Amino acid sequence: MDNESLEKKIKGYRLFAAFFNLRSRFKANRKKIFFMMNNDSGPSGNCGVMQRRVKEKGYRTYVLKNAHKRFGKNIFGAFRFFVIKSFQMASCGTIFLDDTFLPMAYCNLQKDVQIAMLWHGTGTLKKFGLDTTAGRLKDLEQICDSKITHLFVASEYTKKIYKGCFGLPEDRVFVTGSPRSDELFRAAAEGEDIRDKDKFTVLFATTFRENVPGEAPYYEIRTLLRKLQSKNRNIQVLLRLHPHVSRELKGRTEYFMFGNCADVSGHDNLNYIMKRADVLVTDYSSICYDFAVLKRPILFYVPDLDYYKEEERGFYEDYESFVPGPVFKRIDSLGDEILKLSSDMAHPDLSKQTEFMDIAYAFKDSDSANRIMEVLKL
Repeated sequence: MDNESLEKKIKGYRLFAAFFNLRSRFKANRKKIFFMMNNDSGPSGNCGVMQRRVKEKGYRTYVLKNAHKRFGKNIFGAFRFFVIKSFQMASCGTIFLDDTFLPMAYCNLQKDVQIAMLWHGTGTLKKFGLDTTAGRLKDLEQICDSKITHLFVASEYTKKIYKGCFGLPEDRVFVTGSPRSDELFRAAAEGEDIRDKDKFTVLFATTFRENVPGEAPYYEIRTLLRKLQSKNRNIQVLLRLHPHVSRELKGRTEYFMFGNCADVSGHDNLNYIMKRADVLVTDYSSICYDFAVLKRPILFYVPDLDYYKEEERGFYEDYESFVPGPVFKRIDSLGDEILKLSSDMAHPDLSKQTEFMDIAYAFKDSDSANRIMEVLKL
């Protein structure tokens, strides 16, 4: 975000905070909980899981989704965001976040209000947060992050990284597991299998690039789809675009479509999509952390690896040795590997995933949400 765009948005941040601060003069209600679903508003996201759990315990909940912030010239939409949502948020004793919410930099929070950061990914490969921002934006993020009372992570390894990304002391970071993983661990433990027995399903889910066209690395997908269909008509591809990319390419996804491909970007339950897949193709996305729970092959397609490492965000580890699966820079090599895995005789090597899981998860169970509620005394 350039400084000019940021300065324009700051006016909106201050307006939201003005209404929030008006309501925050009155005591917050511990039986009310607010969910800031900025990145993942689906039922399988971290906030979605936690909202369902607290509702079961009788808490009243309010939600602010990313869509609520895109109201254009709709007067009611503006009133809902700036007035209704700010008042709701200020009335709650606990606020869950799945991303940094910049208006909070100007919000006056009561001392006993709990700000629980769940983030929207179970772990990370790429750098993010305070490790990538600069200037005024970094200043705002630091102010927002300093108000977090509880940051929940999945492992000690992730804790070391995240406490730096959010600039938090160690005693505010809690290793509990990630709520979004609970269902996947349960499914794996119970042997649940909802895959299509007549199809070999590939989930193609890659992340957002900030400094290259939105369609990268999708520009070669038609080549991949043609190859797969010509060799094995029982292969189907589920295309999951990052939300930023999906908005940028709205109305243009037919460019990537072919007979054996379906765009599932709009499906709100990512866990369901993952459980349908036989193999995941991804790049720098944290989805690899979640899919690894299912103990199925993960392929990493990174035609721009050198550029991303040097010019975009960069990584916390040596990418090629750290990721839990083989790395491909050419679309034809990726296609060959998918065809190999689709064979009935395939025996994929998942040894790297086993090592990765030991780093990624302190708890390999479905109790993350329970542990978070215990910490927050909900």
